[in-house]
Amino acid sequence: MSRTMQKTKSLRFLESKSQGGLLGLFAIGTLGLHLVILSVLIWQYGAYSNLASKPPPSLVQLSSGEAISVAPLGNKKRTPEVVLNFVVGTMTLMMNWSGQMPATNLEGATKPVLDPGVEMRTIGVGKKGKISTSSWQAGFAFSEDFRKEFLQKIAELTPSGVFVGKTQVALVPIDVRPPIQITEGKWKVAMVANLMVFDKGSNLGEVIPFNKEIFVQAVEVPVFTETGVAAVIHKMRSSGLEIYAIRDLTREDL
Repeated sequence: MSRTMQKTKSLRFLESKSQGGLLGLFAIGTLGLHLVILSVLIWQYGAYSNLASKPPPSLVQLSSGEAISVAPLGNKKRTPEVVLNFVVGTMTLMMNWSGQMPATNLEGATKPVLDPGVEMRTIGVGKKGKISTSSWQAGFAFSEDFRKEFLQKIAELTPSGVFVGKTQVALVPIDVRPPIQITEGKWKVAMVANLMVFDKGSNLGEVIPFNKEIFVQAVEVPVFTETGVAAVIHKMRSSGLEIYAIRDLTREDL
């Protein structure tokens, strides 16, 4: 009886030892698996950290195939260069009256077409006048509450001889000061310029001072469209800016 009990105890001891070994192996395996998972998590964290620290792409390709450089900016932030180029480009387009349609392709550049102008009711006399097609295009870079009034004034200033090839007017910037930020998303630019008016047969021209303070604000860029008026609007507002006021420049130190 004692031998039987001894054998039973021995078997139980062996079974207990075997179970203890399996538990040990299981614990070691579990620990190893946790170490592998921890290593993967550390690797993922490092990969995400590297991705977050990488600079944003410096080039963006447009639908036309053109690649342009970009920089991260806030919704209402614009660089001084962008503001300055927008003001000079818009005012030049607005105040240059060549009497010819703006060229949109090579044929238009080599074979200019006489500009028929765009009819516009004037303010002072309440009659209809005309503005150049380029002025009409540039008008889309103005805020809606300012655009109509300004174009009506341009209609008063535009000589009728522009539309029959007898008169040409060119804006000649002399000094354009760097933009001054008024508040977030708003700037003012001081421009000292002359309007050169040339009548047919006169090469000297007449000089009219055009010294203005131009107020600009940030806006959303409209959705790109390839044709029609929407394409013109997108082109004029592609900088994400608009002119909302213009007043005479009275500073004497410019």
